Parts: sequence; structure tokens; C-alpha cells
Amino acid sequence: MPGRERLLASLVDLSGRSSSRTRAGVLDSALSLALLLTEAEGAVLVLGGARAFERSVLRRGQKEPDRVGEAYRPAPFERSILRADEPRAFADLGAAGVSPAAACPGVSPGPALYVPLRLQDGQAGYLAVHRSEGSPRFTGRDARPLALLAAWAAVSIDNLKMSENLERLAVTDDLTQVFNYRYLKSALRREVKRATRFKQPLSVLMVDVDNLKHYNDRNGHLRGSHLLREIAQLFAQQVRSWDLVAKYGGDEFTVILPQTERAGAATVGERLRAAVEEHAFPLAGRGSITVSIGIANYPEDSDSVTGLIEAADRALYLAKRNGRNRVEGIDRLAA
Repeated sequence: MPGRERLLASLVDLSGRSSSRTRAGVLDSALSLALLLTEAEGAVLVLGGARAFERSVLRRGQKEPDRVGEAYRPAPFERSILRADEPRAFADLGAAGVSPAAACPGVSPGPALYVPLRLQDGQAGYLAVHRSEGSPRFTGRDARPLALLAAWAAVSIDNLKMSENLERLAVTDDLTQVFNYRYLKSALRREVKRATRFKQPLSVLMVDVDNLKHYNDRNGHLRGSHLLREIAQLFAQQVRSWDLVAKYGGDEFTVILPQTERAGAATVGERLRAAVEEHAFPLAGRGSITVSIGIANYPEDSDSVTGLIEAADRALYLAKRNGRNRVEGIDRLAA
């Protein structure tokens, strides 16, 4: 197959692979296609910014690349490559004193070709191909398709990041930067199904900021919005990585606690309450901003999404009625 047709077929293959819908998939595809297009013995892709770089190496015959993620420190020779704006070809890296580790591990330093790779977020890197010592050097006919492949990889990664950002925006509350009500409903449905299937406990907290209206009246709604955002970030810091904090209403939050029984939920609720009470908010004395929290548990209080939300809301009403700045469970409603 002629070079141009081979390149086009390879790029179509790159765009069509399901694995290329992830960042790792794009990098892996770029490396394998670089070997194919240039008949190289090894391919290297370095990408990062500031002090954080990742490096992937694929040698002919390997099924998967060797990867060093965000802990890689480019050698001085590589840093000179990272500063380049044009492809750079070397007839013999070994004669230039470049070690295999800084070139392509597993391939004795010989001819090499480097092309720059730039992302829209400022990350920089390169895609390189290597042949062993004594092999034919790379030419301009190799540089053109490799540069096009690097550009294709950069666009693919940028598009993936854009898609991820759009997905994040679709499920994130603009004000507080935690999950929004739409995502809350889908996440709670998922967790109820999981709890049912594996017979695990599940708890939901409904949280309301006490007397937010008074704070807004004194300081303005913009300050109130900043306060809600600060509270949301406090909550995110106090829960586990697999718990979920979401905005429920104007000044209400919901926290989903998978694999958490009533006692554990009460402990988390008290931790959230204390974190807010002890926090120094702008234009507010310590302890003047508080939250009330209601707890609902699966399956004791309800085994449905709607039922859990309603149960947590009733428990929240009880916390409000009993003086605010407290944590209550629905089991006290009968008292």
C-alpha cells in the first residue's frame, strides 16, 4: 500500500478504535501506528507540563506499552527536545552520547526522529520513533506522517478533555461545584439498586443551612452564594471518596453514603455539622453559620429513591423543629 493510503488507513483506524475514546487508548494507538508508519523498532511518547510528565514506550512485538505516569522526569536531552517546535532527526543517538534510558529503553541508540506534540491546555511533549544502531536513518518521508499522527493524537486528547468537561458541567451545580439535582437522582437510583442486589446498607443525609436568609439580608446574595460554595467544599472534604455530595435545593444539600448504617450516618452527619459550626466564614462570627441534618436509611426507612428523600426530608424538618444545628433520624418522628 502506498505511503499516503497507508497513513489515511491508519488514521481512520485510530479514530475508529473504541480504546481510543480514552486518553490511554489514544496514546497507545499513536505509539503502535508510529511503529507501523515508520518501520521503527521502538516508539516513545512523552507528555506533560511543569514538573509532571508521563512517558509511554512501545517496542516492536510488545502488546502493551511500558508506562510511567506523572512521576517521570525527562532527562536533559529530552528537555531540549521538549523545547523544539519542529521535528528533529538524529542519524545516531549513540554517537551523540544519549543513553538508552533517555532514548528508547530496549533499543540500542541509533537513528531517531522526534516530532513535537502540543495540547490546548499548555501541555507539551513529543512523539519519537527509534531504530537500533547501524539501521537506516529516518527521512522527511517519515517525518511528515509522524507529525500528522502527533497532531491527530493531540486533537484527539483535546477532544476527549473537552468531552469530559462537558460531561462534568452537565452533572455539576454551577454555584457550588458539587453534583447537581439531576445527577443526584440517577446516582441514588444506582446506589439503591446496588444496595438491593448486594444486601448492603445505604444512608442519605438531607442538609439545610440554618438562617441563610438572614445572612443574605445582611451581606447580599452574592456573599450568600460564596458561603454555600464554601460549605459544599467543607462537606466534600469530610466524606469518603466514594460518598456523593449534591446540591438539592436553594440552600439544601444531599449526601449519599453507600455501605453506611444508621450509626455511621449519624457520625458523618455530626462531623459535617461540627465542621460548619467551627468554620470561620467571611462576615460571620464563628458558630453563627450552622446546618441542620436529617438522616434516612435503606431499607429501614424506605427501599425506594423517592421514599428515602422524603424520609430524610422529614428527619430534617424534625432537626429544624428541635432547635436547628443538630442531626436527627426519622426514627424519632414517632416519639
